[in-house]
Amino acid sequence: MKILFLSFFCLLFLFKTSHSAQEVTGELGVRSKLRICADPNNLPYSNQNKEGYENKIADLFAKKLGNIPIVYTWYPMTSGFVRRTLRAKLCDLIITFPAVHEFVQNSNPFYTSSYTLMTLEEKKITVEILSDPIIKDKKYKIGIIHATPPSSSIAKYGLFKQVKFYKQAADPRKEKPWADIAEDLRNGNIDIGVVWGPYAGYEAKISKVPIKLIPLIKEEKISRGKMIYRFTMGIRKNEPEWEQTVNNLIKENQKEINQILKEYGIPLLDKLGQPLKN
Repeated sequence: MKILFLSFFCLLFLFKTSHSAQEVTGELGVRSKLRICADPNNLPYSNQNKEGYENKIADLFAKKLGNIPIVYTWYPMTSGFVRRTLRAKLCDLIITFPAVHEFVQNSNPFYTSSYTLMTLEEKKITVEILSDPIIKDKKYKIGIIHATPPSSSIAKYGLFKQVKFYKQAADPRKEKPWADIAEDLRNGNIDIGVVWGPYAGYEAKISKVPIKLIPLIKEEKISRGKMIYRFTMGIRKNEPEWEQTVNNLIKENQKEINQILKEYGIPLLDKLGQPLKN
């Protein structure tokens, strides 16, 4: 009897332990909660009001996993984000993360975007590359965030005299230089903004004054500067079952994911770096 009792106790302990590991660390492909690592105030990505595209994708995944609840761990997308969220095992999935990054295990890519030119529709500016002579000839004022990849093109083409630099956002809760660029466009303080695609698209989407977007697709080929980037989802390393689950969710719901991204105005590119048609 004692042996049977001990055997039962051991089985109960193993069940509880495995169930806890599944719920807390996300090691298994099936779970009772979808635990998301996200920034509390960084639209169009996410916010605590759950208004970002990451929030909408999380809703989609939770539904596909059996209408399981979503639990967020909020932390600003600054230094220490991965360490204090995913690596601390407080959450199991970062919905947007750069491809080929050593801090996480990357899922398969789920979208590609690029740095993008922003101009007011009414100005009818048609430049597609920063080396276009029209920029110098018409002395267009350019707004760009300091030390972002397009800065190298600005230096290469000798456009510094026409540039207004914006400080990088150390904390997106307090600083939103992409929004400042959009506001300066509307106020006539600059003629062209050069902004990362998702931010540019979102600012154009919410702007009451029509803003035209021109992805810097040709710029990457001409200047050989990196303008186009692929994005994956970030999970912890050595969790193959969860990695497979996430990859399956992306593959099976890619059209719906694309539709969500388009609702936020994000310029999407295909595998060849051309505007996504579907």
